[in-house]
Amino acid sequence: MTAYNRAIECLARAPKSTKGLTRWLLDREYTPEDVAAAIEKLTARGLLNDAQFALLFTRSRALNRGQSRLRIQLELAKRGIARDLVDAAINEVMSDEGFDERAMVESAAAKKFRSLAKLEPEVQKRRLYGFLARKGYPSALVRDAVYKLTRTSQLAE
Repeated sequence: MTAYNRAIECLARAPKSTKGLTRWLLDREYTPEDVAAAIEKLTARGLLNDAQFALLFTRSRALNRGQSRLRIQLELAKRGIARDLVDAAINEVMSDEGFDERAMVESAAAKKFRSLAKLEPEVQKRRLYGFLARKGYPSALVRDAVYKLTRTSQLAE
């Protein structure tokens, strides 16, 4: 099977970045020349588009996983997407969907906090902070959300 046909099959399963598809084809032992030709052909036909990939990826990660702007930036950079395309995709998705990062942090924190109810207060704080930090939210927003939840919880007792 040619590199081009194999790439079409791969893209039919899930979108990929140019760098990701290149790596995938090289891992399947296609020659760099065949891979470059396939990538060029796919790009010319509009089947491989890093800007479109960045939009789809950003929308998926923000809506389904509640990931922060920073986390999405890092993951797209790791996939070889140019910084200008990353910024454009994130700005477009965040404005289209009306994302408010503070609301996202508070929502994720409240959901996670329910699963930590049986733990000691200090353990709750530590785990909640770690959970939100791994999602890539700014530390000031994380600190505020953790403080608000743990303070409210302590007042209720």
